[in-house]
Amino acid sequence: MSSRTAAETAADAEEIGVDESFDRYARMVRRAIDVPVALVSLVEDHRQLFVGAQGLDEKLMELRQTPLSHSFCQYVVADEAPLVTPDARVEERLRTNLAIPDLGVIAYAGFPIRDQQGRVIGSLCAIDDQPRAWDGEELAALEDIAAAVTTEIVQRQQRRAASAGAARDRYLSQRSGLLLALAESLTATRTVVDVAAAVDAVAREHLGALVAGLWIAEDDAVRRAADLPGSEGSPGTLRYVPHLGEQWESARLNGELSADERNPIGRALLENRVLWFPDTDAQNAVYDRLDLSRQVGQARAFVPLTHRGRAFGGMAVIWPERRDLGRDDLATLEALGRYTAQALGRALLVQEQSDALLVLQSALQPHLPESDDLLMAARYRPAAARDQVGGDWYDAVEMSGGVTSLMIGDVVGHDLAAAATMGQVRATLRALAWAIDEAPSALVAKLDRALDDLGVEAMATLTYLRIEPRDGTSERTLLWTNAGHPPPVLVCPEGKVRFLGDSDPDVLLGVDPDAERTDHRVTVPRGSTLLLYTDGLVERRGESLADGLARLADSAARHGRQPVGAFVDGVVGELVGTEQADDLAVLAVRFV
Repeated sequence: MSSRTAAETAADAEEIGVDESFDRYARMVRRAIDVPVALVSLVEDHRQLFVGAQGLDEKLMELRQTPLSHSFCQYVVADEAPLVTPDARVEERLRTNLAIPDLGVIAYAGFPIRDQQGRVIGSLCAIDDQPRAWDGEELAALEDIAAAVTTEIVQRQQRRAASAGAARDRYLSQRSGLLLALAESLTATRTVVDVAAAVDAVAREHLGALVAGLWIAEDDAVRRAADLPGSEGSPGTLRYVPHLGEQWESARLNGELSADERNPIGRALLENRVLWFPDTDAQNAVYDRLDLSRQVGQARAFVPLTHRGRAFGGMAVIWPERRDLGRDDLATLEALGRYTAQALGRALLVQEQSDALLVLQSALQPHLPESDDLLMAARYRPAAARDQVGGDWYDAVEMSGGVTSLMIGDVVGHDLAAAATMGQVRATLRALAWAIDEAPSALVAKLDRALDDLGVEAMATLTYLRIEPRDGTSERTLLWTNAGHPPPVLVCPEGKVRFLGDSDPDVLLGVDPDAERTDHRVTVPRGSTLLLYTDGLVERRGESLADGLARLADSAARHGRQPVGAFVDGVVGELVGTEQADDLAVLAVRFV
């Protein structure tokens, strides 16, 4: 590669300049690999200029440059190769560089950025002020973003030249926008459906595609790419991922495909390469066993989605017109597949963790006792965010002598720890209720002290109720104590709704194990319905609790005459629908 003159390096810096676009690339680096500082640095004869920067102190952000005595990026330019060190203080070449004592540079990973002649003019780098072992995924992300920065620089230089490379210029702009848009879109994804929607939107806007979609391997068919096809004779199944708003009928008709050479997505995954057809005739001549009745578009690409040796599935991108595949198109599709596979890996991991939490949460929910004079129904609903499974719970225990104890609570938190703590609180209270015949306030006080003595770090709300045996009348006596929990609802036989508890509730569990607790008493007529619930049923962002309780009272009155199971489903469906911000538990008892 030819060397650059001082005039050329100065021209590069003047042409490119400090720019918000390059700051965005620095932000991408910080988000992608979680480092304190990220730079887009151009190296001149006597200084390095930070045309893009994130994480520098205020003074250095204003200067946007340092002398080469404080530069590691100069070695990326000199070597025309990446420079990666977990600890510069032990590197012979770097340990005397003033960037270490003056700027706090300890760990450094920099990749070359080039001009339109392919000459290395600077570095995209990530910096940590602590020793750090850079992993392969982090370095691959840096390399991809450095390539996007190079694309941005080349694009600007080509625009200035205004030469016959206009077509190439458009491609570079497209690819740069695609990678940036895709990285930003995928950063916000949490589920497989989110990833599918993001890819479809980016392909439409930045590739001019008609539609794009994902087929992912079933959980038991996700294999290492080297192991495809399966040795057991079954190739595994790839399933289409529909998302909100898409209307790709052909994809739905071919929604279940084998992970083998009998279809283009399976073949792309099997051979781990992009499969391209310039039009439908070219594809259909090879794959005539697909359902082609609703086929759309012309040119089509099938991209394998693999990451770290794992085969997650495949992607199809369809264009409305006939197209031939160029080298630049291939590179863009490969980058699209790489980014998408990484996002799928994260989404599937979140899904696996969430599924484990849901199994744990479901296992901790009790079986309700059956009784001729107390009809019960309960529901547990996790939050709409799949990883938000937490500490909401309910329980019902039938005691000797005809007493029935009801419990509902909410342990603070939305993770595995909250679910585990919930199990400890529930089990301890159930044991106390079975073993000790005392008033609710006394049992809850014992529970609070027991959790403190056992070292269970739990902060929770709780309502504990005791339904006394019949005393020869048609009414039942209900005793309860409330530790910071939303008030129970009683729907009377004539349809009147009241909340139980005229005063403020007692303090939460886990705040003061010696706190005084209060019992309350009410007489409940036959035909009444008692509803216990956690705050996920009534709390809404931007709305007061009083408004939520009013909505609950109205809904309970409307559904109060339905069978107890239908009553619960009606209230939950009306108040939260299918999307909810918090998990919730509901327990209802009909007195008959």
